[in-house]
Amino acid sequence: MAVTSTARWNGGSREAVLALAKKVKPIHAKYGGDLRLAQVHTGPHAGHWLFEITYPNWETHAKATDAVANDAEHRKLRHEMTGISHMDDRVIIVSYDV
Repeated sequence: MAVTSTARWNGGSREAVLALAKKVKPIHAKYGGDLRLAQVHTGPHAGHWLFEITYPNWETHAKATDAVANDAEHRKLRHEMTGISHMDDRVIIVSYDV
């Protein structure tokens, strides 16, 4: 089972968003998360950015959520992101091995 938190952001140039994602990825890795960045290319959300952070289980997700909330560098980078974009929504997806 994996837990993925996906945040959809609207706005920001490719260069700016990629630069921020590269800085924030190691922070999530430190707390057990694997960050991927994707861009929507079709439909009503075309152009939006998806920050997808996958954790191996709920326990790691919970600990990482608390840790990231208290991480000064993460807060700084999130503030930078809100200067170029805004989060439209966030969903948590649980996947199961079949």
